[in-house]
Amino acid sequence: MEPTFGFVIQYVRDVEASRRFYEDVVGLKAEREAPTFVQFGQFAIAADEAMGDGREDELYWLVDDATAAEAELRTKAVVRVPLKQMPFGKVFGVADPDGRTRYLLELAKDRPSRPVSRSRRPE
Repeated sequence: MEPTFGFVIQYVRDVEASRRFYEDVVGLKAEREAPTFVQFGQFAIAADEAMGDGREDELYWLVDDATAAEAELRTKAVVRVPLKQMPFGKVFGVADPDGRTRYLLELAKDRPSRPVSRSRRPE
C-alpha cells in the first residue's frame, strides 16, 4: 500500500456562496462538482453530511484497494470509521496520534461528481 495525498474537505453552510468566494475572490478554478460538493484540486468544499462526528476539515489519502489497506492498517492503528461503500468510493478512517480521524479512499470509477465544464463560469 502506497497512499498518495488526495484532498482536504472543508464543510460549509452554503456551497454556492463558498464556491463564488473561492473562484471570484481567491482565484481557484473548480475541477469537479456535484450539488453539494466542489473540488479545486486538492481542496474541496461540501455542504452535505460529514464522514466524522463534527464538521471539522477532513483529510483524505487515495489508495488503489481500500479493503486491503484497511486490513493492513488494522494491525497498526485504531480504525475509527470502518470500511464503507459510499457513492464516491470505499472509505475508512484511522485515528492519528492526536486522535484526529484521517481517511483513506479508493475512488469509485463512476463517482457522482463530474468534471466542471469550462463554459459554466466565465473566466
